[in-house]
Amino acid sequence: MRALMKLAMLILPFLLLGGCWDRTELNDLSLITALAFDKVENNMIQATAQLIIPQNQSGSGMMGAGGSGGGTAKKTTISFEKGFNIADALSKLQRKTTRKLFWGQCKIFIISDTLAKKGIHEQFDFLVRHPQPRERAYMFVSKGKAADALEVFPSVERSSSDALRKLSDLQTGFKITLEQLSQMLRGDSQAAALPIVKILPPKKSATDPLQTIPYIMGIAIFNKDAMIGELSGKVTRGVMWVRNEIQEYTVTYKTDETEGLVSLNPVKASVKLIPEIVGDQWMMTIKVNTEGDIVQNSTLLNPLSPDLLILLDKAFAKDVKERILQATNEVQHKWKVDIFDFAKEFHRKYPKQWEKEKNNWNELFPKVVVKVDIQAHILRPGLINSPAGVPMEEVKGR
Repeated sequence: MRALMKLAMLILPFLLLGGCWDRTELNDLSLITALAFDKVENNMIQATAQLIIPQNQSGSGMMGAGGSGGGTAKKTTISFEKGFNIADALSKLQRKTTRKLFWGQCKIFIISDTLAKKGIHEQFDFLVRHPQPRERAYMFVSKGKAADALEVFPSVERSSSDALRKLSDLQTGFKITLEQLSQMLRGDSQAAALPIVKILPPKKSATDPLQTIPYIMGIAIFNKDAMIGELSGKVTRGVMWVRNEIQEYTVTYKTDETEGLVSLNPVKASVKLIPEIVGDQWMMTIKVNTEGDIVQNSTLLNPLSPDLLILLDKAFAKDVKERILQATNEVQHKWKVDIFDFAKEFHRKYPKQWEKEKNNWNELFPKVVVKVDIQAHILRPGLINSPAGVPMEEVKGR
């Protein structure tokens, strides 16, 4: 009996091991790096997948997806199919793909502006319902056909999807993930915003008209699930200030005291939204605390002079305030959709008043009085003190 118990104890662990009977070999998978959705004839959807070419992944060098005139093989290819919806299009795409489509590497989803204006409810439902799309994948709206952004190949990165992913990670422009889009569409404001993708014209030295990159410029504004307009790159900066999404970028501004420009980098910011209701008036104070270092000074002002440094700080604060007010004015009075998520702040602080007015938020949002409180400081003047290349007798505050 004791021997049988020992034998059972030895066999039991082996029974618990799952083994790899249901494994899927990497050689049997077709890795998707990006998906683009376009509206085509007969009200159908075209799904375009950017797929990795396995045999071209071992090459080294800096040529990326396609390289330049050196003849480096492309790292990715595209395949597309049409259907009544995304699920139908992708099922047809699978039929003409020799390997099983795998979404584990798919970090980019692009929706054409034509499709976005009709509403993205069906596309969004597929992406959040299907088990394979990643919640951290980046969402974009394309200016023109979405598939075009997947056909170009950069001279440095491995693919156009890699270029978009790295541009998003740098946070020089607006960035939204699938998870964030879900939160925006289901939030109190029921408004959303997605970065706009455009294609950079190829350089004169390019050996192929497709040798270029997609880049991020501007914001597409959504009322519920439908795109209703877009914001320029300049206004986008103001939106990013309000949403507390400014991450180490350069601010260039003028001063009232002298000619020339001052550039600060990196600029960091902390932003708080402070709601207030007085009687029937709803107000939002945008409190900003920002700082940066001087990287270029073409004025005649010496930033080491305490009095002149105060002037430079005020000019910095004035520039940031103008950017914020321009963005809030355009969003509130032209598009009238709350992409700043003011609604969440009012709901959190004034739950009873919000319950009374939440159904009228689209009419109330444009009437919210916006106040801006800026605390801006220049931390360091750079590696030199006074303006370079200017005689000392011309420098103010030396």
